[in-house]
Amino acid sequence: MATAQQQTPTAARTGQQFLDGLRGDAREIWLNGEKITHPLEHPQLAEAARTMARVYDLQHQHADEMLAPSPDDGRLVNVTHLIPRSREHLERRRRAIELTAALTAGMMGRTPDYLNVTFACFAGRADVWARRGNEQGAANLVAYQKLMRDRDLSTTHSIMNPQVDRSKPEAEQAAGEVALHKVGETENHITVRGARMLATLAPYADELTIYPGSDIRPQDGDYALAFALPMGTPGLRFICRDSYSKQRSTFDYPLSSRFDEMDAVVIFDNVEVPKDRLFLCGDTEAYSEVITDTGWRGHIMHQAFTRAYVKLSFALGLGHMLANTTGVVRFDHIQEKLGQIWNMTELTRSGLISAEAGSHLDEGGVWYPDDRPFLALRGEMPKWLPYVNELLQLIGGGGFMATPSRADMDGPLADEIAKYYQAAGADAERRIRLFRLAWDYIGSDLGGRGELYERFYLSDSYRMTALAYKIADKSFPESLVEQFLEEPS
Repeated sequence: MATAQQQTPTAARTGQQFLDGLRGDAREIWLNGEKITHPLEHPQLAEAARTMARVYDLQHQHADEMLAPSPDDGRLVNVTHLIPRSREHLERRRRAIELTAALTAGMMGRTPDYLNVTFACFAGRADVWARRGNEQGAANLVAYQKLMRDRDLSTTHSIMNPQVDRSKPEAEQAAGEVALHKVGETENHITVRGARMLATLAPYADELTIYPGSDIRPQDGDYALAFALPMGTPGLRFICRDSYSKQRSTFDYPLSSRFDEMDAVVIFDNVEVPKDRLFLCGDTEAYSEVITDTGWRGHIMHQAFTRAYVKLSFALGLGHMLANTTGVVRFDHIQEKLGQIWNMTELTRSGLISAEAGSHLDEGGVWYPDDRPFLALRGEMPKWLPYVNELLQLIGGGGFMATPSRADMDGPLADEIAKYYQAAGADAERRIRLFRLAWDYIGSDLGGRGELYERFYLSDSYRMTALAYKIADKSFPESLVEQFLEEPS
């Protein structure tokens, strides 16, 4: 908990400061045909905003673990904003990410730490951004990362172009008009048009960031862009999917009443990007290099698999408590299913520890986690988390359908519910609460979105598994075979 650090000036925002920022920053968000400028004023968006406020308050409640002095002025900032310079920095960052993820049981995948880690990594390797004469773009990025840190911004990103015709290069789809691209330039700004997907956390972000997310051809320089803008920038329009936020009690929907972080497609209608907010423009080589050469892969997987570990731990807790509540834990086939969830959880934890143990200083002076265990997890996690949902279904069985609402429990049938919904390890209310919680995790709208998110947000499993094979060091395996291919001496 916070102790002496409370006396040190802090740049880290509180939950109230975050909410005040949302109230003052009008943006154009479209949800179900309605234009929304302030998310706190809409019932389907307000509760997740309050959850985000709890995320900001959390860093003050755990200041000794989550806050550290800024290298510039000594004010306390969230440790996920800091460029890691040692193994201890990585370990402390993981703890901060774990605390943040635990607040939502890992259900919110785009809390601010995700992009805090990304831009700290980018700024730490400004030398990569500065290649081929882009020194000003690199300087802009470093300045922006300091702004993120010192204002403790909540940011979203949108790094993929919309899916129109995947058989063609993005710049050729729909005559090149759909993918985000530059259409004009003056001394002080460039003008961009097109769309990007998916801006997760859009209603709750202070700023939108754009950076490389896919391959690009040498001739497509107008599409090679990286920049950041306030959410209320003229011409920015966010079109949301259906809200999965349930306007009912937390008893009925303990997760989806609070944790729908929302996803949106971003439309850029001749948006002006000031040149001091421009990090990359036109360099198609850099468009690939800033992802491969800045160490982004290892750093973002450090964040992603810490959250995944928390989410797997939550699933293990659900399965364990479901099985014990109904007494099925005594069956060996249920124990085997719980053991499988534990295996995934422990392998994820072990991968994180291994990556930190093998970490090292990279060419730019940033401490980089050993990404080999992360590459293995990156191929498996999109399969593991959906499989966990299946295992929980098999553990809970028909009990997921025996879940009356809070209104039923407070109604005239309360005594019958207390009698007929009891379980071996809990009274009726606790049993119903547990099964409603588990169903919200695996079967509600939010649960379905969560499964899809886990399948694809770090790219699909088959592509990542193939990539892991291609970049793996195969020298030792080859040597084991080669010794038997030579003539005996």
